[in-house]
Amino acid sequence: MTTATKTPKIEYAVTPIREIKIVDRTPKGKVTMIEIEGRKMQPTGRFWTSLCSTFSTHGLSTKIFKLFQHDEVLKRLTDRLGGDDKARVRYAFENYDPTPGRLLAVTLPTKAIVPIDRIGETLGRYNALSVEYGDGIMRSTHTPNHMADFKIGPDAMAHQYCMETPIDGFGSPLIYLSLLRQVCSNGMVGYARAFRSEISIGRGNNADADVMFSVERALDSFSNEEGYQALRQRYESATQSWASIMECNRIFKVLTAMAQKSMFLDKDAPAAKIINGLAKKRTAVLGGDGASELEGNPTAIKILRAYSQLTGDLCSIYGLTHLDALSRKKMQQLPAKCSMYELMNLTTEVATHFCDARNGRLLHAELGNMISCEYDLEGTKAPGGKEVFQDWFTKE
Repeated sequence: MTTATKTPKIEYAVTPIREIKIVDRTPKGKVTMIEIEGRKMQPTGRFWTSLCSTFSTHGLSTKIFKLFQHDEVLKRLTDRLGGDDKARVRYAFENYDPTPGRLLAVTLPTKAIVPIDRIGETLGRYNALSVEYGDGIMRSTHTPNHMADFKIGPDAMAHQYCMETPIDGFGSPLIYLSLLRQVCSNGMVGYARAFRSEISIGRGNNADADVMFSVERALDSFSNEEGYQALRQRYESATQSWASIMECNRIFKVLTAMAQKSMFLDKDAPAAKIINGLAKKRTAVLGGDGASELEGNPTAIKILRAYSQLTGDLCSIYGLTHLDALSRKKMQQLPAKCSMYELMNLTTEVATHFCDARNGRLLHAELGNMISCEYDLEGTKAPGGKEVFQDWFTKE
């Protein structure tokens, strides 16, 4: 069954760069409102990134805005391009009329765009398992053809892939390999270059037609047996590898950063007992006064508490006041009380059930970086799961 989030009305227009005017900014210089040909819009991060990428050959980069005002940079860019005819861009925006819209991205007028209405119709026709929109990108999940389910340990797994289609014109559609843990519907997306495929899109007069042909061909016949085999192997190896303190700490830092920015979905509000218990205990997982800082976010407390129970109280186990007291090398050599597979399952549980697609991507990306490289303690856990944490310290 296909699930979808509400997609705002996306509009496109072409304008000279000189028509992009800065209307309002914060005291620290962050632009909060832009006006283009009389229409006010709030710029997103994709707008500035796409502008710099489009004109990178002219020396434009995001760092330049730390040295010069945004309006001055836009004026100099217009002068350098040689007038309005050459200094024209196509921009995409979310229209929330009569309220200000959100400015998504700018591209050259000749660049191909995947139309929002056509990609929506195509995903429905190809029975996408889920469809979610956010910040100019349509994310959909699919099942590849002729790929049988398999098992890793006691868990039944299924092959899937995630397609990210930019509908604002910035970038090409990307496909990432994914595995679904069926027992609780946890999906792990391999957000790493090793598990990514890019869909080439057209350019010129027939750009839109070429784009849809390429997307439909990918959905019709996508297959990457070698990639899936590599992904399965990394998962199987995770069941035989202890998670190192370094690997746990990498996940922990992403979780705490997301908690502080309230990026978790509030799915379990009645968690006062957990909050009060952690506030009194001041456990190492929250770093001193961290519990009081997160008292208004019960879901974050629940997630961090689950993380602490999985990995163990690493500071107490190793007699430390703080994990950063260890060197990087030592953190890579010492194990937590869980395997890499268990750590990955916790991370995908949070990304799948407690985050939207955009925020969950942060956790999937961290996992993708881990599985595309050798684990710190690769192959150190006995096959079959019979070895316990204490056995690590009694080996000859």
